[in-house]
Amino acid sequence: MDTSSKKTGATSRSAATTTSSRGPARTHIGWLKELWVRFLSNTEFGAAVGHFASRAIALPQLRRLAVGAIPWTPLRKPLSECTVVLVSTGGVHLRSDRPFNLNSDSSFRVIPNDAQAEDLAISHQAYDRTDALKDINLVFPIERLRELAAEHVIGRLAANHYGFGLMGSAKRLMPSLKEVARRISESGVDLALLVPA
Repeated sequence: MDTSSKKTGATSRSAATTTSSRGPARTHIGWLKELWVRFLSNTEFGAAVGHFASRAIALPQLRRLAVGAIPWTPLRKPLSECTVVLVSTGGVHLRSDRPFNLNSDSSFRVIPNDAQAEDLAISHQAYDRTDALKDINLVFPIERLRELAAEHVIGRLAANHYGFGLMGSAKRLMPSLKEVARRISESGVDLALLVPA
């Protein structure tokens, strides 16, 4: 279900993104929405709205999807020998990929391990992306993981990582989650780092 388009060159850049030579691109959501998201992200009122929304929307969905006890899988080898994959719901994808639908998108994007910050874009409207556009590691900590691999804190990084956008329905997201889980399992990954937006 990887619905990213694999275009190259100047035609791969969406007109809906602002390009930058040193950092990720911003997908425009409109100035009014940007102001609203910044207000919600940076005020006590916004924190209260987020808390209410998580209780009213997310928790009931999770309760319906969760069947029985959540399985716990302990690591079977030291962290320094583990292969680690990064999965983000911050709307991160390659600039050459089709941006996520900002209202609701159940697809995912594959992000190769060698992707640099300037190769990435953020398509999401539910959080203030200002800081993430300055430092992609806030929502997609690929550079920090590379440092941990270089220091032998973790064994190595997976060849591919995964990005998701905004999706209001957990049920509609399940096919993509299952596909990503299958890919992760087949690639021999020991540990998945899940980074929410």
